[in-house]
Amino acid sequence: GILVDEDMSKCDILLGVKEVPVQYLIPNKKYLFFSHTIKKQAYNLKLIQALLVNKIEMIDYETLVDTSGKRIVAFGYWAGIVGAYNTLWMIGQKYQNFNIPRLNKLKNYEEAQAYIQKLPLEGSKIALTGTGRVASGAKKVLDDAGIKYLSPKEFLKYKGTGAIYTQLSSADLFTPKDKKSEYNREQFHEKPYLYVSAFEPYSKVADVLINGMFWDIRAPKLFKIFDMHKGSFNIKIIGDITCDIAPDSSIPCTFKATSLENPVFGYLPVREKVTEPFIKKGIDIMAVPNLPNELPRDASIDFSHHLTEKIIPLLFEDKDDIIKGATICKKGKLTDEYMYLESFVFDDNFRLTI
Repeated sequence: GILVDEDMSKCDILLGVKEVPVQYLIPNKKYLFFSHTIKKQAYNLKLIQALLVNKIEMIDYETLVDTSGKRIVAFGYWAGIVGAYNTLWMIGQKYQNFNIPRLNKLKNYEEAQAYIQKLPLEGSKIALTGTGRVASGAKKVLDDAGIKYLSPKEFLKYKGTGAIYTQLSSADLFTPKDKKSEYNREQFHEKPYLYVSAFEPYSKVADVLINGMFWDIRAPKLFKIFDMHKGSFNIKIIGDITCDIAPDSSIPCTFKATSLENPVFGYLPVREKVTEPFIKKGIDIMAVPNLPNELPRDASIDFSHHLTEKIIPLLFEDKDDIIKGATICKKGKLTDEYMYLESFVFDDNFRLTI
């Protein structure tokens, strides 16, 4: 029963998904969308400056968290679903032993499940990083495909020929520089620079890597370009769902983002050269930043459910801490929690350069 109208000037709250182009921002409004500014993303400097100039109240979905710090609305699970499915598709393309349809040709994930059952994946050894929403979506696909799960220790010792996968947490992937110390979760999240990568044993066994972990720029990379030159480096396919772009990335060969239309590029470690995908001796990398778009029905229904049930009612409670904590700026000023963005937004004389 809600009227559809192109004139948004009378709206109190404007909901989006991706960033609103600067020229379309309406001053003095309350917006909700993914602003991609809280990590000081340079490509959105003009956006956050425009939000301040236009005295917009900006509520970022990425910062909407519950009392335990867990995000309330996100597309991560569906990014994991699509990323893992596409990684299986890459295996088929790489070795020309099967061909499953791309998800954007199917109605939903339920329809896709029939295609991933009983795939000829013998010999595939998949390492999945992360334990959050993205990784849980990826794990769902691997389980639905009938790939056997092994613990990290079992994975490293496996001598069989069946398809297997393991899931690696931060405790598996990183170890303290001080060899006398043990992994400490709180310390790692506060001071990840005190750790080094422990991924090398897995890179010798896995031929497929699905990267679904959150990565802090202060943390070590999973491996280095130099490591990819070693004969012991066994990884041939990388589904980089996190899509952090090198050099600020956990995967050093994710040199660029790819698209849903052309999701994969190749990389020749010996020549350190980006190539066409699926060539001999090449490592194939998928790094699509908008993976949930390939399953628009599933992703939209899930996202809107959480938004409708958990967030929209809070917008009418002025004192709600969840909304307050997610508000980046208001009335032309950064809020207290996001004052760290001052050096990003303003010049040396505390002026906006927009």
